[in-house]
Amino acid sequence: MVKEKLQRIGQVMLIPISVITVASFLMGLGSVMSSTTTLTALGLQDTITKGSFWYDFFSVMNASGSLVFSNLPVLFAIGSAFGLADKEKGWAAFSGVVAFIAMHTIIQTLLSAHGMTPDTTTLDYFESQGMNHTDALRTASLYTKELGIFTYRMSIFGGLIAGITTSWFHNRLWDVKLPQVLSFFAGTRTVPIVMLVIGALLGWVFYYAWPPLGYGVSDLSLFIGNSGLLGTAVWAYLDRALVPFGLHHLLTQPLRYTELGGTAVIDGVAYYGTTNIAMAQLASPTADKILVRGYYSGRMFINFGGFQGACLAMYLAAPKDKRKATAGILIPCALTVMLFGVTEPLEFTFLFVAPWLFYLVHAPLTALAFVLAEASQVSTFGGCIKDLLPFLLQPQKLNLWPMLWGCPLFFALYFLSFYFLILKFDVKTPGREDDGEIKLHTKKEYLAKEEAKKAEGGASDAQSGLLPEPNGVIPAGTELADRIIAGLGGAENIEVAENCISRLRCRVKDPAKVVDDDYWRSELEAKGVVHQGNSLQIIYGTQVTMIAADVRGRLDLD
Repeated sequence: MVKEKLQRIGQVMLIPISVITVASFLMGLGSVMSSTTTLTALGLQDTITKGSFWYDFFSVMNASGSLVFSNLPVLFAIGSAFGLADKEKGWAAFSGVVAFIAMHTIIQTLLSAHGMTPDTTTLDYFESQGMNHTDALRTASLYTKELGIFTYRMSIFGGLIAGITTSWFHNRLWDVKLPQVLSFFAGTRTVPIVMLVIGALLGWVFYYAWPPLGYGVSDLSLFIGNSGLLGTAVWAYLDRALVPFGLHHLLTQPLRYTELGGTAVIDGVAYYGTTNIAMAQLASPTADKILVRGYYSGRMFINFGGFQGACLAMYLAAPKDKRKATAGILIPCALTVMLFGVTEPLEFTFLFVAPWLFYLVHAPLTALAFVLAEASQVSTFGGCIKDLLPFLLQPQKLNLWPMLWGCPLFFALYFLSFYFLILKFDVKTPGREDDGEIKLHTKKEYLAKEEAKKAEGGASDAQSGLLPEPNGVIPAGTELADRIIAGLGGAENIEVAENCISRLRCRVKDPAKVVDDDYWRSELEAKGVVHQGNSLQIIYGTQVTMIAADVRGRLDLD
């Protein structure tokens, strides 16, 4: 149960990522094309001038991206309340904002009552009171503004505290019944009212509790920053090792968006977290490099070399008569990794057939890649072309030269280790399955089958019973969403159906009613399944968003 809750929290941390991804592009391109230095370097200083339409256009683009990074805490409050709510998610999100604002407003009230204001909590003020520079910086970093409210710098932790607390109350009160005279405030309307009070109480508690916690975060950040390559290796290994459990976001996101990832002062403004720092460096006309220790650089060696070597190994390890079909599966996966950074289809390909290959080969090699990338001063953002595009407009801020040797090195390491181990231990990678069948069902194949069924006068997908037959076989011709519902034991057996980037995450009442893993892979188009008690994660890859929407639509979940 605890692991399941942590998985759901890790999942909801992904909700703001879709906005952050677009914001990164807007901020990156906008800042580049409104920077006098860059425009001069590109020879556009006479075309895109201050006050011109295009200068205003790119300035607005930059501001649109910046506002997302400036408001990450409230976005995480909304996302966590929304994602963890079982029903009436819109009301949960609204209540999360109420709790967030109430919490920080009470903190501001108490700070003001004790003489702490924006003017009396600056670095210069603390130094003028006799503090040494280090202590003054450490203390000043406790304070900030959220939505214009002077408060503690709780970053995304504050958002998560407000959102997760809201979801807990929401799931228990969203359908509460009140006496007739108070019926207007019953049900979903009860939750924001309650959260106004709870948010105020949270503000009171954290006014006293956050300073020691904040100092603790600062000290942990210092530890990570001083742990060098060993710390990088440990982080990189754990980041991959936690992927099967869906917990890796709990390890990575705080580094990206809080003080745990470090602090940098850029153009007189303090930024916290590797992603925020990198975006500020991209937008800055004075910054000359993107930070090296951004917990991204090693992905370049793996995503542009390692995975391709593993794919070649799996291709050559397949029998010759099955290599064409195997290539049809592996090539799109390898390209997707480079273009969009989606690695789970490939990782789960060998995770489920040989977990030891994942934990004893892939994860350690990933750790080695991050160590070598950091040691060779690779300076980049993201691990795929999609993330890198805005930064390529300012190549002087990047250092990608080590890729010339790093990518071939890890291509060779992955190829040699995977090819030898696959053959040595007869690992059932694509093309080597015992049943001899190599396939990934496509939408086109399904539609052709559906049309054939209709031509024969059979029942339509939406009318075909939707429950597994007694032998566990779901009726042929059923639409994928309906087949998934049937595979989960029917609509009445499903409590939660959500998704992250690549997985359909479900909770069922009776796991015994769920079809077996082989059936998920062979008939329900899944790449694998992870079980934890009444919860399971079904791996579908990037198309999972559309699949989850179809499933939730049929289940009437919001």
